[in-house]
Amino acid sequence: SDLAPFALRMDVFGFEGSFLSIVIDLPEAAIAGLRRRHLLRVDTSVEMEKPLEIFVRLNIKHGPNTEQIVNALPLNAVEQMVEFDLGYTSINEKRIEKAWIDIIFDGPAMNELTLRDLTLCRCPRAEL
Repeated sequence: SDLAPFALRMDVFGFEGSFLSIVIDLPEAAIAGLRRRHLLRVDTSVEMEKPLEIFVRLNIKHGPNTEQIVNALPLNAVEQMVEFDLGYTSINEKRIEKAWIDIIFDGPAMNELTLRDLTLCRCPRAEL
């Protein structure tokens, strides 16, 4: 059922921190023309030995400010996805410089984590 040609597998043993974060920079094409009327959706497939909380944080740098939106990935769901509605942010559309996402594993000690098939989708919000 897994169609991803590559995956990231981590065996986390003696971990003394409270969370583990993976940072993924978004390409220029992903932020070109980004507006507050857009929705961003992150789909992924995460396998783990024992359940733990996973958060996805969207970071958008605009001028000297960075807007951060955090959503929890649903546990044990068939479809693991989160959506970010930029309409609720205060980003300055003309000053967007870069964007990245953080995938945050809360308390990953003594766990094997496999991250597969990470997909980011951007679409305009329906105008009603």
